Amino acid sequence: MREKIFVAALVLITAAYAWGLGWIAWGFVRAGSVLGYGLALGITILLLLTIWVTWREMLFGLGSGRLARQYEPPAEADGEDARAEFEAARTAIQDGPEHDWRAWFRLALAYDALRDRKGARMATRRAIIEHRG
Repeated sequence: MREKIFVAALVLITAAYAWGLGWIAWGFVRAGSVLGYGLALGITILLLLTIWVTWREMLFGLGSGRLARQYEPPAEADGEDARAEFEAARTAIQDGPEHDWRAWFRLALAYDALRDRKGARMATRRAIIEHRG
């Protein structure tokens, strides 16, 4: 529950930031000069980028949470040895069906255990895609 409150607070802070950017952009438009229009355009692009990144991260968090609730680790999963679990998860993807979201999510958890956040996010994104399709 604490995580949901934290995420809600971050979304509210981002919304306040976006509102502030919109207000600043509107002020530049009201100034009426070419420089004002240019600055307003730049701020609007920053505003849209902020909204897009926030939306994308919210969808990623919701998707990975949905997978985490549905995932049950296989019986042969080794939670003690992170390197051995990573090798087993990678082998499961290579030997198993290509579109198995459980195998990709297992790999994501193995990457996370090895502290490879980039690999974990990549594997989680692939698991979300496979789960949808």
